[in-house]
Amino acid sequence: MNLLWLAMGLILLGGPHALHMGPGDPNFDEKLVKGKWFSVALASNEPKFIAKDTDMKFFIHKIQVTPESLQFHFHRKVRGMCVPTMMTAHKTKKKFQYTVNHSGHKTIFLEKVDPKHFVIFCAHSMKHGKETVVVTLFSRTPTVSPDVMWMFKKYCKTHGIHASNIVDLTQTDRCLHARH
Repeated sequence: MNLLWLAMGLILLGGPHALHMGPGDPNFDEKLVKGKWFSVALASNEPKFIAKDTDMKFFIHKIQVTPESLQFHFHRKVRGMCVPTMMTAHKTKKKFQYTVNHSGHKTIFLEKVDPKHFVIFCAHSMKHGKETVVVTLFSRTPTVSPDVMWMFKKYCKTHGIHASNIVDLTQTDRCLHARH
């Protein structure tokens, strides 16, 4: 019972960031996430980020890795058109943690990864005292196995995201025709 209280206290002291452990291997080489990816699933504790016709959805094309950052190359749907976008996430002193100043300050965590198959990123942002969490699942192929999707849903649940706020993007227009 004391161990449970200790764990709860550490989580509360560390806030939501205490939930982030990064890839299972602390020596994981971040360069392995570079290359082409597909957006497979999106989840958020804030429904407006996953709504069907929102301009908030980004569809990954590729990730570039530099010594200081991760560069995400996306396509974003704007009034039905696929618009290329690039976002840079700067490394912090903490391993597998990055910051982005895009529509406010965001902290992005590289979470679960199998570099040949999938990667999960979790982003936290604060606005007007409210925290928003967005979790993305990227895959090297246009779809993932049921096991990977189950693991993604389980991850979302542990971060307080209800199953109704998880979107399978494989059934939507992900701007695949706009990829180079």
